[in-house]
Amino acid sequence: MIWRSSFNSKIAQIADFITVFLGLAVSYLWWDYLHLKNPRIFPQPFPINGSLILIGAFLSFLFVLFLKNYQAYSYQRFTSLITEFLNILKVTTILLLGTIIVSYLLYYRIPRTALLLPFFVVVIFIGIEKTLLYFLANYIRQKGKNRKRVIIIGTGTRTKKFIEVVNKNFSWGLDILGLLTGDEDKVGQTLYGYRVLDTYKNIIKIVKELNPEEIIITISTKRFDRIREVLEICESVGIPVRLNSDFFGKITKDVRVDNLYGLNIISFGYTKQKEWQLFIKRLMDIIISAVALILLSPIMLIIALLIYLQDGRPILYSWHVVGYNRKPIKSWKFRTMVRNADEIKKQLMKNNEMSGPVFKLTNDPRILPVGKFLRKYSLDELPQLFSVLKGDLSLVGPRPPLQYEFNEFDLWHRRKLSVKPGLTCLWQVSGRSKITDFNEWAKLDLEYIDNWSLLLDIKILFKTIPVVLFGKGAK
Repeated sequence: MIWRSSFNSKIAQIADFITVFLGLAVSYLWWDYLHLKNPRIFPQPFPINGSLILIGAFLSFLFVLFLKNYQAYSYQRFTSLITEFLNILKVTTILLLGTIIVSYLLYYRIPRTALLLPFFVVVIFIGIEKTLLYFLANYIRQKGKNRKRVIIIGTGTRTKKFIEVVNKNFSWGLDILGLLTGDEDKVGQTLYGYRVLDTYKNIIKIVKELNPEEIIITISTKRFDRIREVLEICESVGIPVRLNSDFFGKITKDVRVDNLYGLNIISFGYTKQKEWQLFIKRLMDIIISAVALILLSPIMLIIALLIYLQDGRPILYSWHVVGYNRKPIKSWKFRTMVRNADEIKKQLMKNNEMSGPVFKLTNDPRILPVGKFLRKYSLDELPQLFSVLKGDLSLVGPRPPLQYEFNEFDLWHRRKLSVKPGLTCLWQVSGRSKITDFNEWAKLDLEYIDNWSLLLDIKILFKTIPVVLFGKGAK
């Protein structure tokens, strides 16, 4: 195991530290200049002293430390510029929020411009630096420098695909010395443009002769028992081994390996959500739900009054559903049906217009006159904003099922609940009640899970607005 960073990694860390510190210094000078132009928006800047310099150096150190935590300095050959920029935004956002929280706890008022200006300047500076380093590294590798000699174990289709990708990305700096195989008949052949050097049983001889810097295994995991000796030899020599495996197939979206007290633990994730993305998603939920509750509180009071005048209490319908990881949660809606709606529902099940475990009925006789209006424009959902604020629900996510609906789910339906359920999702913006097959509904939810991103959430939120305003597809 390589326990220390490479020389290039250290250079990248030093460059990042200097760039962030320089960005903070430039933002301070800029702020000082803007103070002369508009002292109201840009108050008197902090005096330059040893403490301010130490704070700048500490923040620069934290920036590098957080980037390192996101593995931004590990095997950068395969790192794209987009990944670099995303890491920059993640870390700068975390440092900005951390600074705000610390200043609040210490009762130290920092002008907003003193926080936002360094944020944007550092993002620009470090972005330029990363871009320059990226193209410089590619240029150096194109010229034949800083390249790695690798040997590939395998000769099958997975090996072919890996070689094709490497050849298309010459700037990665991987020089393939040859292939090793488990089939003696293939030794000496040329496959995919490279010579089959020997069988991997003779890897000791190959390592001594060619001195490779890495071994890349591309054989099927069905043959792993045959290459155990290869792994042991590479460990004894200190040669890193990378695995391009078919073991996980297509069933996982994220695989993580941890070593806990000497135990190797492999964790399988079935969604593409990462911690920083979930953090931003949760932040969006809190801000939007809190603002919406404040702005819509007069409308909610009017709705409560209308329900009371038309059918008395209760105003709210206690909604017991199954939430994230199939755990029960309690939420609330404005009551839109008569008080004994659940009992009447048993008599109406024969008229259900939805195939599967969900109940839908046009002109449902249980719905109150005011309830039809509330349901058409999704106003009955407004109390669920409290559940979003609490964290039981999200603004965007698969619709949570009632317990009896969940009990009738097929196994594949249950993956809907591998993420936090929400108020709106692809189903709401794709026809809602026009979809009468629950399987189609479930497929839309799984499509959302498999293709999830913050941008997709934002798109769904914007598409939900006209659906709600015009009551499209509601029953």
